[in-house]
Amino acid sequence: MRATQVRYCLILIVLCLVSAKATAKPKIALAGTQSISAVAKKNIQNDSQGGAFKSGNRGFNSLPSMAQKNSAIIPAVATIPSGCFQMGSPESETGRGADEVLHRICIKGFKLAKYEVTVEEFSQFIGATGYVTDAENNTFEQGCWSFEKNPEKPWDWRSWASWRLPIQDAYPLKDYPVTCVSYNDVMAFIEWLNKETGHEYRLPTEAEWEYAARAGTTTAHYWGNNSDIACGYANVADNTLSGAFKWPVPHPCVDGHFFTSTVKSYSANSFLLHDMLGNAWEWVCSKYEDKYTGNEEKCIEPKPDNESLISIRGGGWNADASRVRAAHRNWGVSWSRQANLGFRLVRAR
Repeated sequence: MRATQVRYCLILIVLCLVSAKATAKPKIALAGTQSISAVAKKNIQNDSQGGAFKSGNRGFNSLPSMAQKNSAIIPAVATIPSGCFQMGSPESETGRGADEVLHRICIKGFKLAKYEVTVEEFSQFIGATGYVTDAENNTFEQGCWSFEKNPEKPWDWRSWASWRLPIQDAYPLKDYPVTCVSYNDVMAFIEWLNKETGHEYRLPTEAEWEYAARAGTTTAHYWGNNSDIACGYANVADNTLSGAFKWPVPHPCVDGHFFTSTVKSYSANSFLLHDMLGNAWEWVCSKYEDKYTGNEEKCIEPKPDNESLISIRGGGWNADASRVRAAHRNWGVSWSRQANLGFRLVRAR
């Protein structure tokens, strides 16, 4: 009888261990995608490639405790020296766009965040204010422009996508750049951060952004003109594979991430700034024009109308070589949001 009881207990233990293993949260498993389509009808110039990362988790819902809510994140900043530079690109540069005409710009010194604003930092804002983002409000479109494993339409507006869950079944780690945030969302975050810290934060102008990204260089990238070695400096479309998914036009290198990486995973430029190219596209505060007229040196109004074009810079984890250049330009409107679009801040005071 005692032997029978022992065998029964052992069976129960084994069943419990199997059940626990089956319900444990899996590690992040990277996944791939194919090309992204433009959404011209909504005046959003989306990039031509897209991507996602996959895990069994259900999204970022770990908001700060009550104690944390009362302490705002203070972004680490680098001091960018004053100087003049040639903004834009020479006609000989591979991948050059028609909107990148060379012209001389002089920049006053300023302080720029070393990293893109993270999921954890943005969650403090949400926890303190209860703010609801444009993606969560379904402003003009459902959710966020994001990815699903659908060969017919891998990228589209997804009703489930937001900063908490940019990609289906993905878990955005706290040190990932926050994405699926609109210009409107960024302005709300900045307003809160300024009140909490007593500092004055803003987005960089387009001219400040390019000056900081170049960090004194005149080449296509801050590491030189060779895009083949991008993987040591930026999280880009590369030869990393995820199952059957691969980038249509990859850099001929491996950066170790198919999609988002934690901030400062790659070498900084000489101004000590990480991810100025790659990882996440970044909002800047300037009005976009296909011909430079001076608006690149100033900020658009804090609440632009829904049709005003706002510049976006930097390329992302999905970007091919033509987009991972200091001079490359993109744009969106105030309510635009994408699973690969974030921001970093200037501290003006």
